[in-house]
Amino acid sequence: MSTATDIPAAPCLPEQLQPQPHSTPPTSDVRPTSSVFARNEETPIHNVPMRVIRRPLPSELDEEKVQTFMDEMKAGDTFTPIEIIKVKSPLKTNPTGPPETFYFAMGGCHRYEATKRLGLETIRAKIIEVPASQMRIYLGAGSPF
Repeated sequence: MSTATDIPAAPCLPEQLQPQPHSTPPTSDVRPTSSVFARNEETPIHNVPMRVIRRPLPSELDEEKVQTFMDEMKAGDTFTPIEIIKVKSPLKTNPTGPPETFYFAMGGCHRYEATKRLGLETIRAKIIEVPASQMRIYLGAGSPF
């Protein structure tokens, strides 16, 4: 009879997303990334209009952190850009119609909320294009495409 120790488990993640051993100390050339889709440091930063961003998942906010971010934004501090997921697809109500563009913010909830409460028109963001099929996994029945 075979046991779990006899057969190594196949990894669920692609090799480039597997945790890396920490045997060597990080160097100045190694920088952390915050998204599996945006691994390129040269991804341009845009000022994205707040009015086009959808937040499909409810945020759990730390009010003190939001207030701190608001104070720092008022003082002129520049924050790390949030990541916006861009999906271009026809609506599911009109699958043969022209594709529409959707912008989703899945993270950066404190920066987003501070920007929103201050009434700022734009937020600094990196835009990552993702296929509609991938977003349907996260949005489920609430997916517009």
